[in-house]
Amino acid sequence: MHKINQKIKNKLDYHLNILVLILIILFNKTNMVYAENTNWIEVSKNPLGIQYLDRDSIDIRGRGIIELTTKYLKIDPNTSQKIEENIYTMKINCLTNKFKDISVNGKKNLTAKWEDPNGDKLLDDVITDGCKNV
Repeated sequence: MHKINQKIKNKLDYHLNILVLILIILFNKTNMVYAENTNWIEVSKNPLGIQYLDRDSIDIRGRGIIELTTKYLKIDPNTSQKIEENIYTMKINCLTNKFKDISVNGKKNLTAKWEDPNGDKLLDDVITDGCKNV
């Protein structure tokens, strides 16, 4: 009798684990929601890549600081094919024209430091476009 109850319990535990896994997969739609809420605008382009800005993500943080989301498509200059896509959450200081990437592809960068774009046209254009209405 005890062996039968143990077998039934094991089967129930197994099915419960499967059910929980299925529910986690079904309700974990953060990436799909994120993709649906973007308003990508091409800001700049060069032979190595294309820089986009999500207009709806611009958030004024005060004292000339904004936070926004950008997407960078790295392009192979020989084939003009997309090599890589990265999504950044950036803070931009519109008073000093410096930036820091506080998140890359959803992974927080806790050690981000303010940087100068050093003449990078794509970054300069994101800063200019993002800071237009600040």
